Amino acid sequence: MEEVNFSALIDLVHDVYEDPSLIEEKQESLAPMLDRLIASAPEGFEGMAAMINTHISNALKFKSPNVQKFELESGLIKLNTYCRKLGV
Repeated sequence: MEEVNFSALIDLVHDVYEDPSLIEEKQESLAPMLDRLIASAPEGFEGMAAMINTHISNALKFKSPNVQKFELESGLIKLNTYCRKLGV
């Protein structure tokens, strides 16, 4: 199983958060990273990884920049907390 590059994932989500117009362009990079996040979640962290995936995936579905920013911000907060809890 491939490792998740948390700093690259955080940077990518942050870039899209700062400029939601990049969301479609960055979708191809985000999707596999989110898949790896779910696949590599340690026992007890599966739900948190799924929530992060849901928020960021929801941002890809909506067209409203306000909704996209909300979903991305929620995903970033949870992703940062996840990384802190894992010590990465």
